Amino acid sequence: PEARHIYAQAKSYRAYAYFYLAQIFQRAYDPSQLILPYNDGNDANVSYAKVPASQIYDLIVSDLTQSVEYLDDFTPSSKQQISKHVAKGLLAYTYAAMGNYSDAKILADEIINSGAHPLTTTGQLAFPGAGSGFNNVNTPSWMWGYDITTEMGHQLLDWWGQMDYFTYSYQAAGDRKTIDTGLLALIPANDIRRSQFGTSGVTTRMPINKFFDPGRTYNSQQIITTDLVFMRVDEFYLLSAEAAAKSGDEAGAKTRLKQLLATRFTGGATDADAYVDPLSGTNLQQVIYNQTRIEFWGEGKSYLALK
Repeated sequence: PEARHIYAQAKSYRAYAYFYLAQIFQRAYDPSQLILPYNDGNDANVSYAKVPASQIYDLIVSDLTQSVEYLDDFTPSSKQQISKHVAKGLLAYTYAAMGNYSDAKILADEIINSGAHPLTTTGQLAFPGAGSGFNNVNTPSWMWGYDITTEMGHQLLDWWGQMDYFTYSYQAAGDRKTIDTGLLALIPANDIRRSQFGTSGVTTRMPINKFFDPGRTYNSQQIITTDLVFMRVDEFYLLSAEAAAKSGDEAGAKTRLKQLLATRFTGGATDADAYVDPLSGTNLQQVIYNQTRIEFWGEGKSYLALK
């Protein structure tokens, strides 16, 4: 079993790499377009010339499908390892990129319904909530992430060295990374995620209450121990909603969107119902896109969502 689990994780990483290359080198999914060289591990199949996107995506789907099967009885020892839920998540994104919304929704719903990871709570979303901040790999909603420790000696040349005002960083030194004013304006006043961003002085629009060293002392964390998030379960509420909306299942889309927003809006389910119920058609799809950009600001998800 151990060898099978390692093999499955390796296949997931290959699929993950090919998926991102495909997103970078193709504007939108076109199965006939020549996009990338091909290597499936079999020397007889290697192509140094570009092959059609369909061949690349076939390999991605094959790798991840097998990974899901082989990881079914695998319990990761840390969130740095790929679980079957992470492999399903990567496969769900792959199907969505291909326009296969029905299978994308099936996988997204399986991840949610497994109960393996709860939604990020209202308190965790923004300081000073209990357990707040996107800085700890042990946050239950995180499916995949990296535990950065003192022994690693990470300093300025690190994601946190770019983003965190409380870390010895470019952000603290004045190279400001802030939310776009237009996107900020889309966050309702009754949404806890609005408080993730600073409102005064040099920290205006900085994510000082989302990504922060828990010590919260300006420019002070030099040896970085705050962690990296790669995937969290909240993604699949929005992916499920998007896939449902694009498949004509507006009721299903609204249900998933409400489940997420009930823990984001200060009025809970009442506010979520009032926000979501009037939506339909392209307006519903646009709100799901907007919510994806708001929810995952700074987490590396917006580029694929916008594509």
